[in-house]
Amino acid sequence: MPNTIIHTPIDTDIDAKAKLVLSNMGLSMNEAIALFLNYLVENKRIPFSIDLPNKETVSAIEDARNGHVERYVSLEAMWTDLDSE
Repeated sequence: MPNTIIHTPIDTDIDAKAKLVLSNMGLSMNEAIALFLNYLVENKRIPFSIDLPNKETVSAIEDARNGHVERYVSLEAMWTDLDSE
């Protein structure tokens, strides 16, 4: 069977850490990628879950990114405010 070469940029630190973990498992990066892709093809899914945030979480993330967050002078003040709701 002919092979395809895949080129993809990976963070250098992640690459080194992944290679170390895989080496301890007796696998190369190429073997791990092949295992992943074979699993994907055979099972029509990836071998781990990826959860998408719900609308409330997406809204909270957007608010935080835009600086629309509650600020408190202390943890006690935060709890008092939350308890009053």
